[in-house]
Formats: sequence, structure tokens, C-alpha cells
Amino acid sequence: MSDLTTPAAGESAEVDTRRVLLDATGLTKTYRVGGHKLEVLKGVDMQVREGEILAILGTSGCGKSTLLHVLGWLDSADEGRIVFDGTDRSTLGSSERAHLRNRVMGFVFQFYHLLPELTALENVLMPSMIQHGPLAWRKHKKAATQRAQALLALVGLTERSMHRPRELSGGERQRVAIARALQNQPRFLFCDEPTGNLDGATAEDVRKLLWGLNEKQGQTMVIVTHDAKLAAQAHRVVHLVDGRIESNRQLDLVEEVDL
Repeated sequence: MSDLTTPAAGESAEVDTRRVLLDATGLTKTYRVGGHKLEVLKGVDMQVREGEILAILGTSGCGKSTLLHVLGWLDSADEGRIVFDGTDRSTLGSSERAHLRNRVMGFVFQFYHLLPELTALENVLMPSMIQHGPLAWRKHKKAATQRAQALLALVGLTERSMHRPRELSGGERQRVAIARALQNQPRFLFCDEPTGNLDGATAEDVRKLLWGLNEKQGQTMVIVTHDAKLAAQAHRVVHLVDGRIESNRQLDLVEEVDL
């Protein structure tokens, strides 16, 4: 995969010197459907650099969600190698992978995946509860609750913190999901169609929230989307076509896209 900016006519390419945080090579993934094999990933190579917003753009069924799940260690590739910040996934056992994933990775999904019986605040607290376990939770509960409340304030939901998901709008649910993904201060944020279930104005609010996290906190993100306008506002776009990376280009984040 090229690490060079795709230049405009008459311009020279510049090397991106940011440190590689995630390096994936030769990723393949095949599912069995009935008696048939369905090849979803067909040898994907890609890198993600610290502090960048990388968009994976592709149509439905091209394998982009599968790729996101593999990159985020939610699923395993059949073949290939993933190195996260110097740690090779293949060297870790399942419990070690789960612990590292909980500690340094956050996930935002199209359909929120909030627990319906919990309040917004309780949903945001879940990653901390999982990280510390029941015995250590009492010791960490106060600090974790303060952080969860601060995150709900960050996403503009202080007054909705005690509401359950059914009492929230789609945009509010997604903002709760973003706060939950940030609870353990992840170094990496994976977003699977984060605006795909929202109307235009609400989707733009969520996009601005995510981009603000990158601008103010340097949050590294991989965002899967089929929306070319959303992808065009990322630092870099990779196009996934039929399980393969077809192109890779970097963009200037300060260039505004006409929505």
C-alpha cells in the first residue's frame, strides 16, 4: 500500500510521517453459506497512522464491516497479520486480546447496540465495569462515573443521562454510543456506518462530534461508510471493492466539502 499523498496535477507527493499505529497485511476471510464458500476479504493490506481519520468506503456487501471487525479484533482473519502499536495479534491468547481490545479500542455501530434496560449513564459505564470486574468495581466506580458524566456532557446529553434508550432519539442514542466508546480512553476508535441510521441534519451533528474529537484530542479513527461525502472529509480514503483495496488517497482535512 502506498503511503504517499495522491498529488494534483503539477504537484509532488508528500510522505505522511505520522507513526503507524495499526498495520495489516494479507487479510483474508471466507464464510461458508450452505455448501458454498463466500470470499469476503481477499488479501487486504492497509495501515492506519496515529491521529488520522481513515475512511473505508464501499458499497453494501463489499466486505467493509467484516474488515472493520477483523481490524478491531472482534473477529479473526483466516490468513494475514495484524500488528497494533507493535503488538502482533497472533501472539496473544483470547483473554489477552479481549483485555487489550477493551482498554485501547472503542466501537461505534450503526444500530447503537445500547442495553435497553440501562440508562444512558449506565450504558456509558459498561466498558469500565468490564475492564475492572465486579471485585475492583467499587474502588473505581466514583472515578468512572465522573468520567461517564463528563462524556455525556461532551456529547450534549447531561440532562438525558438517566433516560433509557427507548426514551432517546436516534441521534441521542448514537451520541450515547460514542460516549460509551470513549469511556476507557481508547487510542483507536472504530466506527461502522456511524451516521447510516440517521437523518441528514442529525448525521452531520454526529460527524462534527467525531471530527471534533480528532481535532481536539487527536483521536485516531477508522470509519466504515458507503457515503462518499462523509468519506471525502476524512484524512484518507481507501476504497474496498469485492474484498480488495482498490485505491488509497489522502485528503486535506481543512478542505470543506459541499454537502
